[in-house]
Amino acid sequence: MRTLVFAAALGALHGCAHVDSGRPVGAASPSAVALPATDAAQPQRLDFSALLADGRAIAIDNPYGDVRLRFGGFAHALEIHAVLQQPAGAVPIAFEPDAASGPYRFAPRLPGGAIVAEGQRLDVVAFVPLGHAVAVRTERGLIESHGVRGDIDLESVSGDIAIRGTQGRVQAQTGPGSIEASFTAAPKGSRQRLATSTGNIVLAVDERLDAALELATSGVFATEFSLDVEHLANQEPNKRARTTIGGDDAHITVESRRGEIRLLRRSAFTPLGGKTADEEYEDNDSD
Repeated sequence: MRTLVFAAALGALHGCAHVDSGRPVGAASPSAVALPATDAAQPQRLDFSALLADGRAIAIDNPYGDVRLRFGGFAHALEIHAVLQQPAGAVPIAFEPDAASGPYRFAPRLPGGAIVAEGQRLDVVAFVPLGHAVAVRTERGLIESHGVRGDIDLESVSGDIAIRGTQGRVQAQTGPGSIEASFTAAPKGSRQRLATSTGNIVLAVDERLDAALELATSGVFATEFSLDVEHLANQEPNKRARTTIGGDDAHITVESRRGEIRLLRRSAFTPLGGKTADEEYEDNDSD
């Protein structure tokens, strides 16, 4: 099933060749691993894996493309699958060695002074195991999180962010990119934040959320819930709105300086078999 999910997540890339990282599971690379230059028409797949200590955090910093997170099961096994497009003659991308302590770090980099060649790209799918917090950084690349069962901290300079089915605390921030998120129950006592500079934000929730929300923008509020709106003269954002959905066991901040904020009522579709759409998705990701 993970092969199918990986193929779907990176379906725009075809003809991928498998390249082994050459590292045993859980071992840190002794030096940076250089990725070979190839014809841009021949993307390559690279696979990495590691056994993590209980609770060890994960950091993925990819300035060269998209990052997609999926639920990786109940063992402490992290799997990272990447698709590389690196034209002939381009300076090879290299991976920094894993840190001996702190978060498990996956951070591809060009050598100092090198610039990204036309057509050079690296897209990543990471299967994150239960209970491991993950932080993701991109430049213009999309960040997408589906079914992750741990805290996530997502930040892009200008890329879009999409979040669904997360069972943990969410922090998400981008510049002019958009954020689309669907939440069920917020973790009790958590403080979560969705923020853009000028991009739009769409948040879909229902009464199971049990959280107090504070929304702020100079743009438009569009909502299917009742809001208490306060106008802030000579400020940016120039409007702040508050509401509580379900209980107030958690707090969620949604803010954009100028983008539209949509707070929508989430419909829990229940197919035959009695599982909601999110539950069905999460089960599929764990296979």
